[in-house]
Amino acid sequence: MTIAALRTLAILEAVSEAETVFGGRTKSWTQVAALWVDLQPSGHREAGDGALRPGLIETADAIARTHAAASRGMRLKAGGEAWRVVAVTPARPKPGRMTLSLERIWP
Repeated sequence: MTIAALRTLAILEAVSEAETVFGGRTKSWTQVAALWVDLQPSGHREAGDGALRPGLIETADAIARTHAAASRGMRLKAGGEAWRVVAVTPARPKPGRMTLSLERIWP
């Protein structure tokens, strides 16, 4: 894969927590990095949690240059969609690249 394959601009975000004036906690997403990625859909599966209607989980992989801040639990916004990062692995055999395993739930 060449650098030209990284065609999609994505935003890597981490969750931030803050205390509210009423003593509660609020969560928001904060931008950590902007990455050029090669977003590759890898399939889907049903997610059943005992509800009346099972959901559909779409999976994808995003290959990008290695970024030290990337970790599981972050969010990657690419192509107008928000994806949950479920794993970060070094891309083999290319040093300097990483593969982000992504999921998102369809309504």
